[in-house]
Amino acid sequence: MMLADERVVFGNTFDGLFRIALEGRLSTGARSALKRMGLHIDQQPLPFYPASVWRPSLDIVVKDLFPDLHLEEAYRRLGQKMVTDVSETVLGRGMLAVGRALGPRRLLMRMNHNFRNADNYVQMQLTELAPTAYEVLINETLGMPSYYQGIIEAALRAAGAREPHVQRMSIQGSSCTYRVEWRS
Repeated sequence: MMLADERVVFGNTFDGLFRIALEGRLSTGARSALKRMGLHIDQQPLPFYPASVWRPSLDIVVKDLFPDLHLEEAYRRLGQKMVTDVSETVLGRGMLAVGRALGPRRLLMRMNHNFRNADNYVQMQLTELAPTAYEVLINETLGMPSYYQGIIEAALRAAGAREPHVQRMSIQGSSCTYRVEWRS
């Protein structure tokens, strides 16, 4: 049973990352490390996973997939990979078509809804600076701001944004503010 104040990642997020984006890409060592944590990535996902398990599982993944990259860049690439690889599935292609129809601006405005379908703790606030420039505040990054940076970059690119650029402006505790821009 989940406590009302417990931060959790929903099973669909787990499924999207481990059974779609990373299918067949993790080493035996990484798969064993995840299994020791109680994460059985070849089985149907549970309804939710505590954030306290989700974060260390991503540490294992980035170290396995991107061993030669600085941790920040590895997390950014994982965020991008999550979006691009999921968009290659049947469901993902449908979501990609919707994203393209919405365009980058409206997609960005819907991203808080998407984050809320992934977990019960991430909230995103937008401040429009110009039609193709926003300040984006994400309240909880679990200490992985570049992961969310990669997700936003890839989502904008998938929605047709030309030259999307996501720059971290400030980090306060576990929240992060980004400047998001693209060419129209």
